[in-house]
Amino acid sequence: MAEELQLSICVPSYNVSAYLPQTLASYADVRLEGRVEVIVVDDGSTDDGATLALARSFERSWPGIFRVLTKPNGGHGSAINAALAVARGRYFRTIDADDWVDSDALLELTRRLEGLSCDCVVDVKTEVDMATRAERRFDLPAEAPLDRVLPFEEVCVQPELTPFLMIHTLSIRTEQLRACGLRLLEKTFYEDFEYVVKGTLDAADLCFVDLTVYRYLVGNAAQSVADASYVRRWADHERVTQEICALYERRRASLSPARAAYLFQRACLIVNTHYNIALIFDADRARGLARARSFRWRLERDHGSIARATQRRYLVARACHAAGVSSQAQLNALLRR
Repeated sequence: MAEELQLSICVPSYNVSAYLPQTLASYADVRLEGRVEVIVVDDGSTDDGATLALARSFERSWPGIFRVLTKPNGGHGSAINAALAVARGRYFRTIDADDWVDSDALLELTRRLEGLSCDCVVDVKTEVDMATRAERRFDLPAEAPLDRVLPFEEVCVQPELTPFLMIHTLSIRTEQLRACGLRLLEKTFYEDFEYVVKGTLDAADLCFVDLTVYRYLVGNAAQSVADASYVRRWADHERVTQEICALYERRRASLSPARAAYLFQRACLIVNTHYNIALIFDADRARGLARARSFRWRLERDHGSIARATQRRYLVARACHAAGVSSQAQLNALLRR
Protein backbone atom coordinates (compact mmCIF):
# COMPACT_ATOMS: atom_id res chain seq x y z
CA MET A 1 0.00 0.00 0.00
CA ALA A 2 1.25 3.49 -0.84
CA GLU A 3 2.50 5.48 2.11
CA GLU A 4 0.56 8.54 0.98
CA LEU A 5 -2.69 9.01 -0.90
CA GLN A 6 -1.56 9.90 -4.40
CA LEU A 7 -4.67 11.04 -6.25
CA SER A 8 -8.05 12.61 -5.51
CA ILE A 9 -10.59 12.21 -8.31
CA CYS A 10 -13.64 14.45 -8.39
CA VAL A 11 -16.74 12.97 -10.03
CA PRO A 12 -19.37 15.74 -10.42
CA SER A 13 -22.76 14.03 -10.50
CA TYR A 14 -26.16 15.40 -11.44
CA ASN A 15 -28.96 13.00 -12.42
CA VAL A 16 -26.50 10.42 -13.74
CA SER A 17 -27.86 7.18 -12.29
CA ALA A 18 -27.82 5.61 -15.77
CA TYR A 19 -24.04 6.03 -16.01
CA LEU A 20 -22.75 5.78 -12.45
CA PRO A 21 -22.63 1.96 -12.11
CA GLN A 22 -20.08 1.60 -14.93
CA THR A 23 -18.25 4.76 -13.93
CA LEU A 24 -17.78 3.94 -10.27
CA ALA A 25 -17.12 0.25 -10.91
CA SER A 26 -13.96 1.24 -12.77
CA TYR A 27 -12.53 2.58 -9.48
CA ALA A 28 -13.74 -0.29 -7.29
CA ASP A 29 -10.43 -2.13 -7.24
CA VAL A 30 -8.70 -3.28 -4.08
CA ARG A 31 -5.35 -2.33 -5.63
CA LEU A 32 -6.37 1.34 -5.55
CA GLU A 33 -7.11 1.45 -1.82
CA GLY A 34 -4.72 3.82 -0.10
CA ARG A 35 -3.68 5.26 -3.45
CA VAL A 36 -6.85 6.90 -4.79
CA GLU A 37 -9.86 8.62 -3.27
CA VAL A 38 -12.90 9.14 -5.47
CA ILE A 39 -14.98 12.11 -4.34
CA VAL A 40 -18.47 11.74 -5.80
CA VAL A 41 -20.22 15.11 -5.56
CA ASP A 42 -24.00 14.86 -5.80
CA ASP A 43 -24.74 18.33 -7.15
CA GLY A 44 -28.37 18.62 -6.02
CA SER A 45 -29.69 15.81 -8.23
CA THR A 46 -33.46 15.79 -8.80
CA ASP A 47 -33.89 12.11 -9.72
CA ASP A 48 -35.62 11.04 -6.49
CA GLY A 49 -32.33 10.14 -4.86
CA ALA A 50 -31.22 7.63 -7.51
CA THR A 51 -27.82 9.26 -8.15
CA LEU A 52 -27.12 9.70 -4.45
CA ALA A 53 -28.21 6.15 -3.61
CA LEU A 54 -25.81 4.69 -6.15
CA ALA A 55 -22.95 6.82 -4.87
CA ARG A 56 -23.70 5.83 -1.27
CA SER A 57 -23.76 2.14 -2.19
CA PHE A 58 -20.21 2.34 -3.52
CA GLU A 59 -19.15 4.34 -0.48
CA ARG A 60 -20.48 1.62 1.81
CA SER A 61 -18.92 -1.22 -0.19
CA TRP A 62 -15.57 0.50 -0.76
CA PRO A 63 -15.04 2.96 2.13
CA GLY A 64 -11.30 3.01 1.46
CA ILE A 65 -11.85 4.52 -1.98
CA PHE A 66 -15.14 6.43 -2.21
CA ARG A 67 -16.33 9.57 -0.45
CA VAL A 68 -19.69 11.21 -1.16
CA LEU A 69 -20.42 14.90 -0.86
CA THR A 70 -23.89 16.40 -1.21
CA LYS A 71 -24.58 20.02 -2.03
CA PRO A 72 -27.21 22.26 -3.60
CA ASN A 73 -27.04 22.43 -7.37
CA GLY A 74 -24.33 24.78 -8.54
CA GLY A 75 -23.00 23.21 -11.71
CA HIS A 76 -19.91 21.27 -12.71
CA GLY A 77 -17.53 23.99 -11.56
CA SER A 78 -19.08 24.19 -8.12
CA ALA A 79 -18.68 20.42 -7.71
CA ILE A 80 -14.98 20.72 -8.52
CA ASN A 81 -14.67 23.62 -6.06
CA ALA A 82 -16.28 21.51 -3.33
CA ALA A 83 -14.10 18.46 -3.99
CA LEU A 84 -10.88 20.47 -4.14
CA ALA A 85 -11.66 21.98 -0.74
CA VAL A 86 -11.59 18.54 0.92
CA ALA A 87 -9.18 16.60 -1.32
CA ARG A 88 -6.47 14.67 0.50
CA GLY A 89 -4.46 13.30 -2.42
CA ARG A 90 -1.13 14.75 -3.56
CA TYR A 91 -2.65 15.22 -7.02
CA PHE A 92 -6.15 16.16 -8.12
CA ARG A 93 -8.17 15.56 -11.26
CA THR A 94 -11.80 15.47 -12.36
CA ILE A 95 -13.58 12.79 -14.37
CA ASP A 96 -17.17 13.17 -15.56
CA ALA A 97 -19.86 10.87 -14.23
CA ASP A 98 -20.62 9.38 -17.66
CA ASP A 99 -16.95 8.57 -18.28
CA TRP A 100 -14.70 6.04 -16.63
CA VAL A 101 -11.08 4.94 -16.28
CA ASP A 102 -8.90 2.03 -17.26
CA SER A 103 -8.26 0.57 -13.81
CA ASP A 104 -4.87 -0.89 -14.68
CA ALA A 105 -3.69 2.40 -16.19
CA LEU A 106 -4.97 4.33 -13.18
CA LEU A 107 -3.05 2.03 -10.85
CA GLU A 108 0.12 2.53 -12.88
CA LEU A 109 -0.45 6.30 -12.85
CA THR A 110 -0.52 6.30 -9.04
CA ARG A 111 2.75 4.40 -9.02
CA ARG A 112 4.31 7.01 -11.31
CA LEU A 113 2.94 9.81 -9.15
CA GLU A 114 4.75 8.38 -6.12
CA GLY A 115 8.04 9.25 -7.76
CA LEU A 116 7.01 12.69 -9.02
CA SER A 117 6.69 16.10 -7.44
CA CYS A 118 6.05 18.20 -10.57
CA ASP A 119 2.97 20.39 -10.74
CA CYS A 120 1.26 18.74 -13.74
CA VAL A 121 1.18 15.19 -15.08
CA VAL A 122 -0.34 14.61 -18.53
CA ASP A 123 -1.54 11.19 -19.67
CA VAL A 124 -3.66 9.94 -22.60
CA LYS A 125 -7.41 9.77 -23.23
CA THR A 126 -9.43 7.37 -25.34
CA GLU A 127 -12.79 8.30 -26.85
CA VAL A 128 -15.47 5.60 -26.82
CA ASP A 129 -18.40 5.96 -29.22
CA MET A 130 -21.70 5.68 -27.35
CA ALA A 131 -23.45 3.76 -30.13
CA THR A 132 -20.74 1.56 -31.64
CA ARG A 133 -18.29 1.33 -28.70
CA ALA A 134 -15.52 2.02 -31.21
CA GLU A 135 -12.43 3.46 -29.55
CA ARG A 136 -10.09 6.24 -30.63
CA ARG A 137 -6.88 6.81 -28.69
CA PHE A 138 -5.40 10.31 -28.71
CA ASP A 139 -1.72 9.48 -28.76
CA LEU A 140 0.78 11.98 -27.47
CA PRO A 141 2.78 13.55 -30.30
CA ALA A 142 6.30 12.39 -31.04
CA GLU A 143 7.53 15.77 -29.78
CA ALA A 144 6.35 15.00 -26.24
CA PRO A 145 9.34 13.82 -24.16
CA LEU A 146 8.00 10.99 -21.99
CA ASP A 147 8.69 10.42 -18.31
CA ARG A 148 10.81 13.55 -18.00
CA VAL A 149 10.04 16.53 -15.82
CA LEU A 150 10.03 19.58 -18.09
CA PRO A 151 9.84 23.28 -17.24
CA PHE A 152 6.29 24.40 -17.97
CA GLU A 153 7.57 27.41 -19.89
CA GLU A 154 9.33 25.02 -22.28
CA VAL A 155 6.08 23.17 -22.99
CA CYS A 156 3.55 25.98 -23.06
CA VAL A 157 5.09 27.65 -26.12
CA GLN A 158 4.90 24.49 -28.25
CA PRO A 159 1.60 24.48 -30.17
CA GLU A 160 1.90 20.78 -30.93
CA LEU A 161 1.90 19.99 -27.18
CA THR A 162 -0.54 22.43 -25.57
CA PRO A 163 -3.69 20.81 -27.03
CA PHE A 164 -2.89 17.74 -24.91
CA LEU A 165 -3.29 19.80 -21.75
CA MET A 166 -6.99 19.11 -21.25
CA ILE A 167 -9.29 18.23 -18.40
CA HIS A 168 -9.32 14.60 -19.56
CA THR A 169 -5.56 14.17 -19.27
CA LEU A 170 -4.41 16.40 -16.44
CA SER A 171 -3.51 15.49 -12.89
CA ILE A 172 -2.45 18.66 -11.09
CA ARG A 173 -0.70 18.84 -7.75
CA THR A 174 -3.39 19.64 -5.20
CA GLU A 175 -1.35 22.23 -3.35
CA GLN A 176 -0.58 23.95 -6.64
CA LEU A 177 -4.31 24.34 -7.34
CA ARG A 178 -4.86 25.73 -3.87
CA ALA A 179 -1.83 28.01 -4.05
CA CYS A 180 -3.09 29.61 -7.27
CA GLY A 181 -6.46 30.19 -5.61
CA LEU A 182 -8.38 28.12 -8.14
CA ARG A 183 -12.10 28.71 -7.91
CA LEU A 184 -14.21 28.01 -10.95
CA LEU A 185 -17.31 29.79 -12.20
CA GLU A 186 -20.47 28.23 -10.86
CA LYS A 187 -23.82 27.57 -12.51
CA THR A 188 -22.20 27.52 -15.92
CA PHE A 189 -21.00 25.01 -18.49
CA TYR A 190 -17.60 25.02 -20.27
CA GLU A 191 -15.66 25.84 -17.14
CA ASP A 192 -13.41 22.88 -18.00
CA PHE A 193 -11.52 25.30 -20.26
CA GLU A 194 -11.19 27.70 -17.33
CA TYR A 195 -9.97 24.85 -15.12
CA VAL A 196 -7.17 23.91 -17.50
CA VAL A 197 -6.02 27.50 -18.11
CA LYS A 198 -6.09 28.62 -14.48
CA GLY A 199 -4.78 25.32 -13.15
CA THR A 200 -1.73 25.26 -15.42
CA LEU A 201 -0.85 28.94 -15.86
CA ASP A 202 1.41 29.14 -12.80
CA ALA A 203 2.73 25.58 -12.93
CA ALA A 204 6.47 25.23 -12.53
CA ASP A 205 6.87 21.95 -14.37
CA LEU A 206 5.14 19.11 -16.17
CA CYS A 207 5.60 15.45 -17.09
CA PHE A 208 4.06 13.45 -19.96
CA VAL A 209 3.31 9.77 -19.31
CA ASP A 210 2.10 7.36 -21.98
CA LEU A 211 -0.77 5.86 -19.98
CA THR A 212 -4.32 5.64 -21.31
CA VAL A 213 -6.31 6.49 -18.20
CA TYR A 214 -9.44 8.38 -19.25
CA ARG A 215 -12.29 6.73 -21.18
CA TYR A 216 -14.33 9.56 -22.67
CA LEU A 217 -17.84 8.72 -23.88
CA VAL A 218 -18.78 10.54 -27.11
CA GLY A 219 -21.80 10.59 -29.39
CA ASN A 220 -24.36 11.69 -26.80
CA ALA A 221 -26.54 14.43 -28.31
CA ALA A 222 -27.07 15.85 -24.83
CA GLN A 223 -23.36 16.44 -24.26
CA SER A 224 -22.30 20.03 -23.66
CA VAL A 225 -19.90 19.81 -26.63
CA ALA A 226 -22.64 18.88 -29.12
CA ASP A 227 -23.28 21.69 -31.61
CA ALA A 228 -26.87 22.26 -30.45
CA SER A 229 -25.80 22.29 -26.79
CA TYR A 230 -23.22 24.98 -27.51
CA VAL A 231 -25.96 27.14 -29.03
CA ARG A 232 -28.40 26.50 -26.20
CA ARG A 233 -25.73 27.44 -23.68
CA TRP A 234 -24.38 30.44 -25.56
CA ALA A 235 -24.51 32.62 -22.44
CA ASP A 236 -22.44 30.09 -20.47
CA HIS A 237 -19.79 29.91 -23.16
CA GLU A 238 -19.67 33.69 -23.36
CA ARG A 239 -19.22 33.91 -19.61
CA VAL A 240 -16.21 31.59 -19.70
CA THR A 241 -14.83 33.37 -22.78
CA GLN A 242 -15.04 36.72 -21.05
CA GLU A 243 -13.43 35.23 -17.93
CA ILE A 244 -10.40 34.01 -19.90
CA CYS A 245 -10.05 37.29 -21.83
CA ALA A 246 -10.28 39.26 -18.58
CA LEU A 247 -7.68 36.97 -16.99
CA TYR A 248 -5.29 37.77 -19.84
CA GLU A 249 -5.79 41.52 -19.44
CA ARG A 250 -5.36 41.25 -15.68
CA ARG A 251 -2.23 39.14 -15.65
CA ARG A 252 -0.33 39.66 -18.90
CA ALA A 253 1.94 42.40 -17.51
CA SER A 254 3.07 40.25 -14.58
CA LEU A 255 3.65 37.03 -16.53
CA SER A 256 6.81 35.89 -18.25
CA PRO A 257 6.71 36.22 -22.07
CA ALA A 258 6.16 32.47 -22.44
CA ARG A 259 3.26 32.34 -19.99
CA ALA A 260 1.69 35.50 -21.42
CA ALA A 261 1.88 33.97 -24.91
CA TYR A 262 0.30 30.75 -23.61
CA LEU A 263 -2.57 32.62 -21.98
CA PHE A 264 -3.05 34.77 -25.09
CA GLN A 265 -3.23 31.67 -27.28
CA ARG A 266 -5.80 30.07 -24.97
CA ALA A 267 -7.90 33.25 -25.03
CA CYS A 268 -7.81 33.35 -28.83
CA LEU A 269 -8.78 29.69 -29.01
CA ILE A 270 -11.95 30.09 -26.96
CA VAL A 271 -12.85 33.29 -28.83
CA ASN A 272 -12.59 31.41 -32.13
CA THR A 273 -14.90 28.71 -30.77
CA HIS A 274 -17.35 31.43 -29.75
CA TYR A 275 -17.45 32.71 -33.33
CA ASN A 276 -18.21 29.19 -34.54
CA ILE A 277 -21.09 28.75 -32.11
CA ALA A 278 -22.81 31.91 -33.31
CA LEU A 279 -22.04 31.84 -37.00
CA ILE A 280 -21.96 28.12 -37.79
CA PHE A 281 -23.72 26.03 -35.15
CA ASP A 282 -26.81 28.21 -34.65
CA ALA A 283 -29.67 27.04 -36.88
CA ASP A 284 -31.30 30.44 -36.38
CA ARG A 285 -28.95 32.20 -38.79
CA ALA A 286 -30.19 35.71 -38.05
CA ARG A 287 -29.79 35.25 -34.31
CA GLY A 288 -26.33 33.78 -34.73
CA LEU A 289 -25.19 36.68 -36.89
CA ALA A 290 -26.55 39.21 -34.39
CA ARG A 291 -24.80 37.42 -31.53
CA ALA A 292 -21.51 37.31 -33.40
CA ARG A 293 -21.65 41.00 -34.28
CA SER A 294 -22.48 41.99 -30.71
CA PHE A 295 -19.72 39.82 -29.26
CA ARG A 296 -17.20 41.08 -31.79
CA TRP A 297 -18.04 44.70 -30.96
CA ARG A 298 -17.51 44.08 -27.23
CA LEU A 299 -14.29 42.21 -27.90
CA GLU A 300 -12.89 45.10 -29.95
CA ARG A 301 -13.90 47.53 -27.22
CA ASP A 302 -12.51 45.59 -24.24
CA HIS A 303 -9.78 43.28 -25.59
CA GLY A 304 -8.23 44.90 -28.62
CA SER A 305 -5.19 42.65 -28.96
CA ILE A 306 -7.33 39.50 -28.84
CA ALA A 307 -9.79 41.02 -31.32
CA ARG A 308 -6.98 41.81 -33.77
CA ALA A 309 -5.45 38.35 -33.43
CA THR A 310 -8.78 36.65 -34.12
CA GLN A 311 -9.99 38.95 -36.90
CA ARG A 312 -9.13 36.57 -39.72
CA ARG A 313 -10.93 33.69 -38.00
CA TYR A 314 -13.97 35.91 -37.49
CA LEU A 315 -14.03 36.75 -41.19
CA VAL A 316 -13.67 33.07 -42.10
CA ALA A 317 -16.58 32.21 -39.81
CA ARG A 318 -18.65 35.00 -41.39
CA ALA A 319 -17.89 33.59 -44.84
CA CYS A 320 -18.84 30.09 -43.70
CA HIS A 321 -22.06 31.48 -42.28
CA ALA A 322 -22.90 33.11 -45.61
CA ALA A 323 -22.07 29.86 -47.45
CA GLY A 324 -24.40 27.84 -45.25
CA VAL A 325 -21.85 25.85 -43.26
CA SER A 326 -23.83 24.66 -40.26
CA SER A 327 -21.88 22.09 -38.23
CA GLN A 328 -18.50 21.31 -36.76
CA ALA A 329 -18.21 18.35 -39.13
CA GLN A 330 -18.76 20.54 -42.16
CA LEU A 331 -16.30 23.11 -40.83
CA ASN A 332 -13.66 20.45 -40.23
CA ALA A 333 -14.09 19.14 -43.76
CA LEU A 334 -13.83 22.64 -45.17
CA LEU A 335 -10.67 23.36 -43.20
CA ARG A 336 -9.41 19.81 -43.91
CA ARG A 337 -8.89 18.99 -40.26
